[in-house]
Amino acid sequence: MRHPRVQRNSNLRLSTLVFRVCLYMQSAMEEIHPSTTAPGWGQHLRALVKIAAPLSFSQLSEMAMNVTDTVLLGGLGATALAVGGMTTNLFFCTFITFQAALGGASILISRARGRAFAAQGAVEDLSGIVSSGVVLALLLCLPVLAILLPAGSVLQFFNEPSQIVSQGSHFMHLLLWALLPNLVVIGMLRIILPAFGSERLLLWTMPGMAVMNGFLNAGLIYGHFGLPQLGLWGSACATIVTGWSVAFLLIVLARRQAHLKRHLRLTRPDYKSMIEMLRLGLPMMGATGAELLAFQMTGLHAGSLGAVSSAAHQIALSVTSTAFMISLALSQAVNIRVAYWLGAGAPAAALRTTLGALSLVVVWTCFTATVLLFFPEYIAGLYIDAHSADAVQVMPIAVSLLKIAGVFQILDGVQCICSGALRGCHDTLMPMVLMVLTYVPVAIFGGDWLAFKAGYGAIGLWMGLAAGLGILSVLLSARLFMTFRRLLAHQKPPFAPTIADPA
Repeated sequence: MRHPRVQRNSNLRLSTLVFRVCLYMQSAMEEIHPSTTAPGWGQHLRALVKIAAPLSFSQLSEMAMNVTDTVLLGGLGATALAVGGMTTNLFFCTFITFQAALGGASILISRARGRAFAAQGAVEDLSGIVSSGVVLALLLCLPVLAILLPAGSVLQFFNEPSQIVSQGSHFMHLLLWALLPNLVVIGMLRIILPAFGSERLLLWTMPGMAVMNGFLNAGLIYGHFGLPQLGLWGSACATIVTGWSVAFLLIVLARRQAHLKRHLRLTRPDYKSMIEMLRLGLPMMGATGAELLAFQMTGLHAGSLGAVSSAAHQIALSVTSTAFMISLALSQAVNIRVAYWLGAGAPAAALRTTLGALSLVVVWTCFTATVLLFFPEYIAGLYIDAHSADAVQVMPIAVSLLKIAGVFQILDGVQCICSGALRGCHDTLMPMVLMVLTYVPVAIFGGDWLAFKAGYGAIGLWMGLAAGLGILSVLLSARLFMTFRRLLAHQKPPFAPTIADPA
């Protein structure tokens, strides 16, 4: 590994380069269409933060639920922890992958709101789009069930012990009772509420969901608070009760919003919108699956290197996943805002909101990169006792992985924002292709070669991830630049609405 001062200077140079690229993109676009007017930077940044803040809290709350489950199950022993951890991870990875296919609903709603803004009129009734999304979510439950019902066979394929296979299969069958509320209700509302400008509802409910899940887990696993002691199965039951309760609460709160009530009626689905959702959403699902696969395969390969490498990988993954939630929330925010402004016929405003998001993510990732590069020992020490017998072996590897993560923080944030902006531009197929062609040969197979053939071990696995994310950020940035050049070249000037942006 390089000296931290050299790594810091590299990150500063990289962040400066990103800012210069942003300025170049803006000047290049203004040369194409200098007469186009767009809202100021402050308005764009406020709108992005307004959407991203509740989304990031929502995602961090969901991560807190997983951490709580793991900690509470750890008290039951290694077998219960392995069953609960692996099965819950499989459930949520599959669920999140298929939930991504609903992302097209957010784009269609944002575009409709943008058109209404440009026309200075009321937003059309979007209940047909929402109903189409609900039907699509129900249909997506079928492949999820087809994958997860034979969970025992999946665990057996990875040579898990027979006890974990049998208990994991039963645990999954319990978890599947939470699929409907999580995918069809909570999943759908988490996607469309920010598009309607009602993201604050998530801020009110999702942290409460994490707290409720924690109390129910403690109560149903260990018999606290007067609840029955169910042991391992209590964790699955807590997930079921929490999912249905929060789904009901979100529906009630959303229906009480005057501007949402007419849009959330279940009416006859708009099948044209459903086809468009599938056209946009299926590539989004493929891209999400490719990204999750890259990290899941890295985890499996780290496990095959032994318990020490696996523990170091889990530490680095936990830290970087938490930091990535902010970048992911900004990506979802720029997705909504770009679709909104393109619906309004204002690609210059869409460009400016994209550059604003890139600026915000660079600031955030520079901060996280600095922390990871200068304090990796302290961070790793939060996960493992420095005086324990295992720490002597785990700490050096974990520190190296955290430093690698610090190096690729900015590039990871940039690729995330570019992906979100491209989705807002209705461009989802080519980004998915680029992700698959980058994650599979570079991150997965390249990391595997570095780990096992070149002898770098877990460090090689993360070097492969870093290389894949770096290449992907360059490819998606180039795709985004070309997309905006094309959009601005065909814009019909001028765009100058006389009313303020409601966001």
